[in-house]
Amino acid sequence: MEKIGILTCIHANNVCTGAGCLKAFNHRKDFFKGYAADTELAAFMTCNGCREDNPEEPEEDAGIREKIDRLSEENILRMHVGVCRLDDNGQECSRIAEICSMLESRGITVIRGTHRE
Repeated sequence: MEKIGILTCIHANNVCTGAGCLKAFNHRKDFFKGYAADTELAAFMTCNGCREDNPEEPEEDAGIREKIDRLSEENILRMHVGVCRLDDNGQECSRIAEICSMLESRGITVIRGTHRE
């Protein structure tokens, strides 16, 4: 059984229920196509917020480091990153990009996408 997780923007929680990500996973469609029926969605985490709200960079943020440690302990192999990682110009948030790099340095594969809009 493979374990995967989802990373989203903390501010997306203001308007997002996660239903699109979860529906795509449950129906094995969009970016979750090809996963086996026994694949477990074992983690759903957020970033540490924008610089205006949290001046700590992800590498310095004890909470983000603890989350990534937990992902490793839980043997999460892949993290999907929601569309909320993109700004209005289609550019990826630098904080999310840094967290993705941290995940990859721990051997966790990052897939940029969950569901299609």
